[in-house]
Amino acid sequence: MKIATLGPAGTFSELAAQRLARDKGITADIELVDNLNTVLNVVNSTTLGLVPIENLSEGFVSPVVDSLVAKPLRIIAETKLPVEFQVVANREEPEHLWAQFVAAGQCRQALQQLDLPIIHTSSNSEALIKLQNALSPAAALIPAHVPCPDDLHVIQPRAADIAHNETRFVLLSASQTTPRFDDKLPWKSSVLLVDDDDHPGLLVDSLSVFARRGINLTSIVSRPTGGKFGQYHFFIDFDGHIDQPHIKEAVEQLGKLNQVRWLGSYRAA
Repeated sequence: MKIATLGPAGTFSELAAQRLARDKGITADIELVDNLNTVLNVVNSTTLGLVPIENLSEGFVSPVVDSLVAKPLRIIAETKLPVEFQVVANREEPEHLWAQFVAAGQCRQALQQLDLPIIHTSSNSEALIKLQNALSPAAALIPAHVPCPDDLHVIQPRAADIAHNETRFVLLSASQTTPRFDDKLPWKSSVLLVDDDDHPGLLVDSLSVFARRGINLTSIVSRPTGGKFGQYHFFIDFDGHIDQPHIKEAVEQLGKLNQVRWLGSYRAA
């Protein structure tokens, strides 16, 4: 078995994959690929995919949520990873800064204080490589867990806007199997409500399915269908496992109100 995740080496995704494999006792080789779409496309019978789905400061990762509408994938595990950044430079007064576009969004205040032109990169590792190859004074925003190379120096050791920032990652599988329920463990489940019969009160009716059964929603996010304004899919996480009677009953009731894409039950991080 392999776990595909976003590379190159040194990314938060690689660190999350290593941690999840260790914590869950999964024996798998980690395969680093160049973008999120590739991760999602290579998931098959022998390859799992680990992707970031939510950040504490930036919210949900839209391309991942959107892909779950189109691809028959299941969430089988999740993990949370602290996300910390630092700014390193090759001179005392850099003239510009390289930063991965999502990382830059998580460090807006720190980058505004530096007041440098920002050049976006596709990964944090690319930002560091660009800096190491630069001939002019420059800086880069990189993960705090990456040691500062000897030829550079740290100009801002803590760059994240939120000191306790973290990202939630989910492990995706092409298998339709569900981890076995254990009442001694905390569980979560996820569904997509696919917009195909919009009418007044649809969302309220859907949410009341959970409320009437005392099911706690841990997140809900809407995504446009791409058809026309006012049409949305809803991604919902909630506490519980499909083998619990009240969860099974709720999902069955949802199916009478919406087109439901079941995404799986998995152990909560």
